[in-house]
Amino acid sequence: MTQALLQVKDITKRYAGLIAVSHVSFDVPHGSIMGLIGPNGAGKTTCFQMIAGAVAPTEGEVFFDGRRLTGLDPEDICALGVARTFQVVRPLQDMTVLENAMVGALLRTPTMGQARDLAAATLDKVGLGPKKDIKAMHLTLPDRKMLELAKALATRPRLLLLDEVMAGLRPTEADEIIAVLRALNQEGLTIVLVEHVMRILMSIADHVAVLHHGELITQGTPDAVTQDPRVIESYLGKGAKHGH
Repeated sequence: MTQALLQVKDITKRYAGLIAVSHVSFDVPHGSIMGLIGPNGAGKTTCFQMIAGAVAPTEGEVFFDGRRLTGLDPEDICALGVARTFQVVRPLQDMTVLENAMVGALLRTPTMGQARDLAAATLDKVGLGPKKDIKAMHLTLPDRKMLELAKALATRPRLLLLDEVMAGLRPTEADEIIAVLRALNQEGLTIVLVEHVMRILMSIADHVAVLHHGELITQGTPDAVTQDPRVIESYLGKGAKHGH
């Protein structure tokens, strides 16, 4: 069996008396799509922040392609090939869509011309090519989400961390992003998604890990996870599995 691209080992995050994440471990194989799911406040975003280097774990370690990430700065982790999107999208409003994507592209390219070419190619992948000269402030929410994705992709990541990239979208708009993610995954990109919409993960993830109150309560295929009584209870409340 090949080594996992991402290994999360026993990570814990304590804030004073609060334990946000408690002893969470999971592996993400090369070329897979992994879903991290759970109700609001389950610790999903805190897990992401520890993987991406924005927050240091109180305990535990994170490895990317065998290299220890724990203790590295976010920009160093990005340079190694880990890109993330943020739950609240904040494009550079006065810059064009192309210029926004170029900010990510400059990590990998030595000249502005090459950054422009990489950014343009990335925008084409997410369907924003025709809007590349529009200022970001004029984009709709679905297009702002696609631009957030493009900015991350322009850093040429090997691992993409998506934090509720489909939050606030209609099902048809979410399906457009799912189609883009599938295509990227078929090109070899490994993806980890934080979501709380089960339908989205069921349609795209190979493997799902479920967090509840900061703890990993189960992980497995989407089908197996949705039939787990602990998952049904944490999502729907006690008694939900009886008579439904």
